[in-house]
Amino acid sequence: MRSMFAFVAAAAAAVMPGCRQDNEDLRREMASIRQDVQNLRAQIGRGQAPPARMPPPGHDPAKVYAVGVDGVPAVGPAAAPLTVVIAYEYACPWCNRQNQAFTAVRAAYGDDVRFVYRPFVVHEDAAGDAALAACAADRQGRFSEVNDALWSNVFARHAFDRASVENAAASVAGIDLARLRADMDGDCKAWVTRERSALLDLGVNGTPQVWINGRPVPGGYKPLEGLRPMLDEELGRARERIAAGTPRDAYYKEWVVKKGLPNLGVITN
Repeated sequence: MRSMFAFVAAAAAAVMPGCRQDNEDLRREMASIRQDVQNLRAQIGRGQAPPARMPPPGHDPAKVYAVGVDGVPAVGPAAAPLTVVIAYEYACPWCNRQNQAFTAVRAAYGDDVRFVYRPFVVHEDAAGDAALAACAADRQGRFSEVNDALWSNVFARHAFDRASVENAAASVAGIDLARLRADMDGDCKAWVTRERSALLDLGVNGTPQVWINGRPVPGGYKPLEGLRPMLDEELGRARERIAAGTPRDAYYKEWVVKKGLPNLGVITN
């Protein structure tokens, strides 16, 4: 019976904390879990041992996957030995918390870390315009500031309409609003669609999903202390390889993009 409850707890943890791609997916998953529990109860009642259960499909956090970063908004030095990639959307509460946790990560690791933001729009009606504004702001070199404004003035107020998104972006000094609007209605639409497709190919089906130097962080949102073990491990490894001759500005390309595994499977938060 203890193993049955352990399985249920693990299954529940697998879907939290994060924003799922589709509520129907979650309902089907929970229905499957309930059926498994009923089957286990029946087997235990008959004196049978529960069968071994294969882990859900997903990426191995001990392995490195080739997560691309080219042409994507980034905050922090391009040559940082630590690259933290996040698949996120602006309507996801756990993504907001993860973004806040990155502030603590930045304070702890300084110029040793950069953050790469890849949009994965789960709720199109809520997060679609914000994703377009973030793309357009990046083209003006203002992604970091507009990203903060979108969390503070759009997500926090639950004001996801186009006018509120534009007002949040326009509050950032140096933003050309006319250019922002043109890019939101232009190439940024195709870019956001391509990012979603590429992240689906990476196995993402919910947000936030974080990778540290290509290693997937399981379980959705993680505070600084939850990220620190992998950050420290990867930083130590990067410093050794850079000391051995890998150029600092080529580290991610050489050790993650070129040597990383193909991104297959489904990451479930």
